[in-house]
Amino acid sequence: MESRAAKATADVQPSGLVLSIKYDIIFGRLRPRERLIEDELALRFGVSRHLIRAAIVELEQLGIVVRRPNKGAMVRDYTFREIDEMYEMRAQLQADAARRMPLPVAPELLDDFRAIHRAYCEAGDRGDLQEACANNSLFHRRIWANCGNAYLAYLVERVWTETLGIRCYGIADPKLLSQARSEHAEMIEMMASGDREGFVRVSVDHIWPALNAYKRAHGSWDIPQNEALAERFSKDDAFI
Repeated sequence: MESRAAKATADVQPSGLVLSIKYDIIFGRLRPRERLIEDELALRFGVSRHLIRAAIVELEQLGIVVRRPNKGAMVRDYTFREIDEMYEMRAQLQADAARRMPLPVAPELLDDFRAIHRAYCEAGDRGDLQEACANNSLFHRRIWANCGNAYLAYLVERVWTETLGIRCYGIADPKLLSQARSEHAEMIEMMASGDREGFVRVSVDHIWPALNAYKRAHGSWDIPQNEALAERFSKDDAFI
């Protein structure tokens, strides 16, 4: 008879482990510079170290885990300068994706956005933050996927993933979740009406609250800079 451990290992794939560890980072259960200990993770998930190792390799490729000499794998940490530079690029990339997306969007696509937003709100109302997070990601990925440039969509996704440990600061705050919900609703109405200027503006404004929450938790460095960046990337001539 197959052992319980062997069955668990057969049922769990590296992609599922990657998602579980990503959620641990999103919800602050794993913090920057925290080590990923293979034996502990294997015991927790009931899988082999081989599968844990494969998941860690994928997390490294995504840019959210790094290996340090004599320390092993750990959640990636960033200098203040790296964070500001990443968010400058994130603002620019998301603004460009918003400018390129055909507006007003087709009725069937608009229905998709409304359904995703409804699922996002319902998950938030019942306190299912993991489901809310999944629908939040789906909402934004659907925008990038319709920007008309696959490589731009890839770059936005890459920076989105690398800032995961920063974005987590906006997940557990009810005020920030409420603000994000309102901004999603605004974006849907702008997609429906064809309000390009408003859509670009909200798409950029949407990224700052979690970053500011992170900055307040880590020394509040240069928060006013975000306002200047938001103004810069909401302008029509702010292209890459």
